[in-house]
Amino acid sequence: MHIEIYHAEICGLCHKAMEFFRSRGLNFTAHEVVWDGEKQDWVDSPNVRDMKRRAGDVDFVPQIFINGNIHIPGWRKLEPMIEAGEFDRLISGVE
Repeated sequence: MHIEIYHAEICGLCHKAMEFFRSRGLNFTAHEVVWDGEKQDWVDSPNVRDMKRRAGDVDFVPQIFINGNIHIPGWRKLEPMIEAGEFDRLISGVE
């Protein structure tokens, strides 16, 4: 199983998601993106272009991918999945 997360350093929910993965002993690859608050847009970078290609024209992080094809758009989607046991079921079925 391979987890990837697009995150911004200033994003508390991103850190919460990464801490959850760490607490569960789950390895993940973190791709940092930077939000320009003045321009209200992402600072162009290879990570931003890749995130947009995979997640669409999103304006929030974290964007989480499991094995490259399962997309979890944000902590507000991940948290209820965790609470309902759906995340555990999801990762137990993914090799």
